[in-house]
Amino acid sequence: MYPNFKILPKKDKADLKARIAESIAFEKQRNRRKRLRTLSWSVAAVLFIGLGISVVFKKEEKEISPIEQFAKSNITDGSSFEKSDQVKLVLSNQESVTVGDSSTIAYDASGNKVKVNNKQIKQTKSLEAQYNTVLVPYGKRAQLSLADGTLVWLNSGSKLIYPTSFDKGTREVFLEGEGIFDVAHNAAKPFFVKAANNYSVRVLGTLFNVSCYAKDAKVTTALLRGKVQVVYAKKGFFNNDTLQGILKPGMIAALDKKQQTIKMTVQNVEPLFSWRKGYYEFSQEKLPLVLDKLTRYYNVDFVMNKKVSQTETYSGAFKLNDDLDKVVKTLEATTGFEFVYNDKTREITIN
Repeated sequence: MYPNFKILPKKDKADLKARIAESIAFEKQRNRRKRLRTLSWSVAAVLFIGLGISVVFKKEEKEISPIEQFAKSNITDGSSFEKSDQVKLVLSNQESVTVGDSSTIAYDASGNKVKVNNKQIKQTKSLEAQYNTVLVPYGKRAQLSLADGTLVWLNSGSKLIYPTSFDKGTREVFLEGEGIFDVAHNAAKPFFVKAANNYSVRVLGTLFNVSCYAKDAKVTTALLRGKVQVVYAKKGFFNNDTLQGILKPGMIAALDKKQQTIKMTVQNVEPLFSWRKGYYEFSQEKLPLVLDKLTRYYNVDFVMNKKVSQTETYSGAFKLNDDLDKVVKTLEATTGFEFVYNDKTREITIN
């Protein structure tokens, strides 16, 4: 039953209006408090979600190994390969040793002694990992025998960081440039070749080639013997995907740095290993690919003034101890083009 305001006395009307106004004010205040509580919970939820994202990303963040940390703190400028014409071995105490041509850097099983240029060098023992570095300038190559018996060949313009001994559960080295690895089998200690761009190769015992020059658009791994696994952790704040692939002999994995994709193909990989024997072998390759390898090894640039066929291929070999003039003459005889070399700019113009 609703009250009839017309028959109520003035005093009762006033009291009723006051109670109604008080009730309305109370409801408004209660609703305001409810909205504030909801807003507080929303803010808390947002903060919690934000905190959750931070925790997830921290958990998913790629763990950097000690050798990768060392590599990041010892970045090599490309110009350092141009300034030197000798292979350098940089010891953990920063002492630099010039390595003679055709000399193998060989470690004993303990890693405390290294033989260079037919001389033995003793290294200081330490409980912490001691990293040595080999720098190979343009136009040179180097060969190493690591403490575990693994053999490594380094190509022109390359850098290898490695511990003097492999005392932990894994064997890890860090490569910039190109290297061929003949890994000593040890199932208890898997071997990893780490490279920039979160790329790594895992192996137990095999013979493979890794090319990871900073200027190249791709990182490639070619397998000659055994089995390897290539792993690439994609970059990006919201991208934590990891790409993996298993290679069998005669396969190549190519990582496209820009597209962040890995493509695996089957082909003749033998020519990719030829340089460790002192020559570059080309088998039905297009001229630009041949020139790319010569560009890297001799640190020169080729300028194309001549239109090159996109279908014609070339086969042959270059001795890596040949000087650039002899290489140019071989290219002229093979292609029929004129090659003009400017030693001041280190440019070879193709007419």
